[in-house]
Amino acid sequence: MEISDSAVKLSVKKKLKKTYIVTILMLLLGQFQVIIVMEIEPLKKFLMKHYYVSLLHFFVSFISIQLYVFFYHILERKAKWKRFVAGIWTYEVNTISIMKPAKKAPYICLITSWVLTFIVMAISVFYGNCAIKHKRGLFVSRHNVIRWSERIYVLTCFGIIICAEMKRITIEFPALLIYTIISNIFVIIFAASIRKPKFYQVDEIADHILIGQLYYLNFFALYMSYVWTTAAGIELAKLDLEF
Repeated sequence: MEISDSAVKLSVKKKLKKTYIVTILMLLLGQFQVIIVMEIEPLKKFLMKHYYVSLLHFFVSFISIQLYVFFYHILERKAKWKRFVAGIWTYEVNTISIMKPAKKAPYICLITSWVLTFIVMAISVFYGNCAIKHKRGLFVSRHNVIRWSERIYVLTCFGIIICAEMKRITIEFPALLIYTIISNIFVIIFAASIRKPKFYQVDEIADHILIGQLYYLNFFALYMSYVWTTAAGIELAKLDLEF
């Protein structure tokens, strides 16, 4: 029995480590895509003229993440290439939908947001370790983590799209700030929750990919919230820091 328990704990630690690897790799790739997409002028002009495209893309991303999570237990039993295609589709659709490429943020915002995002990740890891050590913290069940990660992402994504069309920066800035605060809180809750005993399904080989994908979505939403909140803050303060 002791051997079995130790084997389970070892498996959970491996899945936790793999979850962070998946999350960080996806986050770095997503941030790199943001820089590229923001430089494509024809795309920005097109999206400015056709606002409905962003809303349609948002709807597709919403459906995609719902289907991905719902059918993941089936995907795990499929061939690797099928899991890969489903994962890439979900990743790209959701990554692009929250970029708000119709606007361009100053590079100082991208750099600052990159630093802040990884600082928050480090804080969340530290908090998660402390919470599980003392068995006290903002723990949420696996079911609720998955459910709320989808909701927080969708809320933030939709909020950023709506804020993109706001003409009054005095309304846009506080709205984005609220989304940023919500995302900050949830990624820390997420970090603590994935350390709970029996959070991972040990018998599922690729469970860390599902959790990593969801964790990434919330961190990427946090990153984009930082980007547009700082950009709105600069605009509100009438500081021209773009270079």
